[in-house]
Amino acid sequence: MSCKRLRACNWIAVAFALAAAPWAAAQPPAQPPAQPPAPQLPAAEHVESGGDAAAATPRSADEEAILANVEAFVKAYNAHDAAALAALFSPEAQIITEAGDTVEGREAIEQNFREVFADAPQTQLEVAVDSLHVIGQDVAVEVGAVRELSAPQETPEYGRYTVLHLKRDGRWWMAAARDTAGEPPTHHEHLLPLAWLVGEWVDDGGSTVVRTSCRWSENGNYLLQTMAVQLAGQDAMRVEQRIGWDPLTQQIRSWIFDSEGGFAEGHWLRLGDSWLIKSTGVRADGLSAAATSEIVPTGTDGYVWRVHDRVVGGELQPPVEVKVVREPPLPAALAQNPPAPEAPAAPAAPEAPAAPEAPAAPAAPEAPAAPEAPAAPAAPEAPEAPAAPAAPEAPNAPKAVNE
Repeated sequence: MSCKRLRACNWIAVAFALAAAPWAAAQPPAQPPAQPPAPQLPAAEHVESGGDAAAATPRSADEEAILANVEAFVKAYNAHDAAALAALFSPEAQIITEAGDTVEGREAIEQNFREVFADAPQTQLEVAVDSLHVIGQDVAVEVGAVRELSAPQETPEYGRYTVLHLKRDGRWWMAAARDTAGEPPTHHEHLLPLAWLVGEWVDDGGSTVVRTSCRWSENGNYLLQTMAVQLAGQDAMRVEQRIGWDPLTQQIRSWIFDSEGGFAEGHWLRLGDSWLIKSTGVRADGLSAAATSEIVPTGTDGYVWRVHDRVVGGELQPPVEVKVVREPPLPAALAQNPPAPEAPAAPAAPEAPAAPEAPAAPAAPEAPAAPEAPAAPAAPEAPEAPAAPAAPEAPNAPKAVNE
């Protein structure tokens, strides 16, 4: 993909994972730790539904009876049983809420709890008793702390309380209770509503593929995201985002840095199950940018990211919508025994340069040919001997005469 086409992408494929970064001008170029446990109430006696309120030291029968009521309160609260809760209070009991409102009488107390459970149908409570003092025969004062979670993966609320217990006809009743503010949630607890982002995510846009990995920081106070962008099968950009709690503005914020030199920050606002992020930043090419993003979960394994009001260098950009899905985990056998990466082949040893050939020895000069000896003069031919005269033929003998 050309640089011009990549700039046109304008982080569309990356920003969905960041939920706040449509400003970068890209150029082609370990298992996450487990979520830290939620802090526990720093109390001497921690009472949960089904818990044990027994003291470390022996207690009187009155103290045991009062702590049994505390345990019954937690059990009924977590079961959302308003009638069982009201039954622990005396008929004329009174509750003063943290906001200063007064709820008086057993019936009013029961109705108050019904409204609480209607507003938060998943709410759960933990109680920690800091002190319990029995005064005389029929009065006791209990002081402690509460941790309330309106739903799983939500930021808990902490509070303090004081309860006056009265003993009547051999039974202890809650006669008066007052709620006050507790310690603020930790930075980690403020981020719990975003804990579902932890894991591996992917958006496959054809030639553009973005893989996102999200994990908790070591101390649990930040969510760390890493985005890897591939264009046409080639690595194009890497983006890092840190999401944390800003105690000054009492808001979740994010800080983003891309491998090309761009950076940005975002302010997060929750709208029900969705999140709205207002972001501003500077691209690697020096252009300023701003955008409003929205993350809408579509179950536990997906979400839709929308961005609008995108302005880059003073020019309004078109809106963007991307669907993101969670990557399935590796099969157990593969996760436990991942294939070992192939070792790179060792580079071939350079061949030794050939030894230079020795110069040929100069040929010895040929010895001059010996002068040929003069040929001996031919012996004079002997004169032919004269031929011997032929012998005269003998005369024929006379023929005999026939008689």
